[in-house]
Amino acid sequence: MKRNYKAEIKELQTTLESVDDAVGECVAKAVGAHQPMIFVGSGGALAAARLASDLHIHSTGYLATAMTPLEAATADVSSETGLVLFSAQGRNPDATLAIRSARRRGSSFLGVVSSRSRDELPPALGASDVHVATVPSPRDGFLATNSLVAMAASLCVAHGAELPATLPGLSTDGTRPLRNSCLVVTGPGLAAIGVDLEARLVETGLASVQLADYRNLAHGRHVGLQRNADTSTVIVVVDPSSEEIATRTMELLPSDLDVVVLRTALPWPVSVLDLLVQSIGIVASTGESAGVDPGCPGVAGFGRRLYHLPAQKLVETPSPDPVGRKLLLRDRAGPMRQTYEDALIDWLQVMQRTAIQAVVLDYDGTVCSTEGRYDSPHEKVQHEIERLLNAGLRIGFATGRGKSLHMKTRDWLPEAHWPHVHVGLYNGTHLLRLADDPPEATELGDHLQEAVRRLRDLGSVGLVFEERPTQLLVSHGAGATKGSELLPLIRSVLSREPRLSLQAVASGHSVDVIESEAGKMAVLRRVARDIDGGAVLAIGDQGQVDGNDFQLLASCQTTLSVDRCSLDPTRCWNLDRRGEKGPDLLIRYLRSLKPRGSGARFVWKLS
Repeated sequence: MKRNYKAEIKELQTTLESVDDAVGECVAKAVGAHQPMIFVGSGGALAAARLASDLHIHSTGYLATAMTPLEAATADVSSETGLVLFSAQGRNPDATLAIRSARRRGSSFLGVVSSRSRDELPPALGASDVHVATVPSPRDGFLATNSLVAMAASLCVAHGAELPATLPGLSTDGTRPLRNSCLVVTGPGLAAIGVDLEARLVETGLASVQLADYRNLAHGRHVGLQRNADTSTVIVVVDPSSEEIATRTMELLPSDLDVVVLRTALPWPVSVLDLLVQSIGIVASTGESAGVDPGCPGVAGFGRRLYHLPAQKLVETPSPDPVGRKLLLRDRAGPMRQTYEDALIDWLQVMQRTAIQAVVLDYDGTVCSTEGRYDSPHEKVQHEIERLLNAGLRIGFATGRGKSLHMKTRDWLPEAHWPHVHVGLYNGTHLLRLADDPPEATELGDHLQEAVRRLRDLGSVGLVFEERPTQLLVSHGAGATKGSELLPLIRSVLSREPRLSLQAVASGHSVDVIESEAGKMAVLRRVARDIDGGAVLAIGDQGQVDGNDFQLLASCQTTLSVDRCSLDPTRCWNLDRRGEKGPDLLIRYLRSLKPRGSGARFVWKLS
């Protein structure tokens, strides 16, 4: 899209004003996972990704990095690493490549920050398993301008920073034109400015750019700078946190060097936002001197053809790996790898020769997605469950939910099947058949009431409680915090003296606190009695230690996970190789149950 660059700059103040608390909250949910993260961007959006990675490390303590889509798509990282894509329009082939590759390797968190709404994004980016944040901004020209400022501002707000009414950098007129070669020197937390300047100057052909921080400059870069001093500009980026090292560094530079200083008095991370608008302005000055409008510099035909290359067909991306998932990539090429490869074959042989007479299913994250947990299961899930019931198998649902799920299941499952369906509500603390009426609400027991009191005394931690009969559900008000992140806090409170006779387990979105003797295992035992001790297949999504399906999926060899699994090589395998999880993978598992004789055999090909 052709747009006048200076006209885009005039819109920056309005763009800044459009980023309010609601936008910041939306972005916080899309980038706020407490786990290792990859933040992805192409061209100018890579600067937003770099800022996001710096903020993530600062706010969570987890490692994060900024990558291009190609780097992210080919990174053979653990599924425990989340990925967030920054893309103004989301329509370039590389954006889809990054998200699809992350989904295929089972990434535990996917996010997209874009100027478009979920419905306007391509299907891969707008799917229900992606946390989408829409950051409104005017359409950019050739360079990312308003969209970048909108993304950067929303990231600052998402991490608790207060935006000024205006940015001092918006009132500057840029600087003198830059020379053909630039060395951009930045301090801690300011690398996004270097990334932005590199993209703007190199993409428009206005200058070649090298990047260094203040100390990396001292490790040899100064030699090359001295040899090319006549054609080089040093761009020094300074905010209050880097003022001292910047000053001392500039004092040591030769006096005849061409030095341009971009400086702000605003604190980090808003300092990055102010410096970004100065970066945008400096390119305007240089472009005007060269007779080039950076907003529409002209794109050659080969450039358009490069842009539209079908990257997904040309790049080999890591495939999901059941053994790697078990090991969490701890020993992919070592002796443990072969041990687990052999164990997988042995386990699959057990599965294939066992006559399965019943299936016990976790609900949220398994029968339905975590995001769609209040909707009825997909029609394909319903069809497979009815098929197994028609074949004479028993079905059990082990869920942390209660009466509402019992009634909703009756809505889609024919009444003739109700006597053959067992339901374990509130994590197995209420066992009944679907044909039975659900229990009336009761008060929490003494230990659970004490747990509520202790947790409420935490005050400003931001916990949200849902009291259910025989169960307490605890989540975080911000909405982005996973159950596994809350679990250590909840357990530490329950373990105070006098220690409460309770257990806490994590689901995808909360922590369930229940009586010590309760659990989803009770559903499996009840179903097993109904079939006179025959084999039961159990399927869940949180099979890792401390997951709320761990006990269920560790109870016997015939267990499967549609998401996270334990390290135990004799059970709880996730067999996916396509990048599917949750109900999509459940459908494939259930389809693999072939009725034979008195039960069903699990028929699955690993390749």
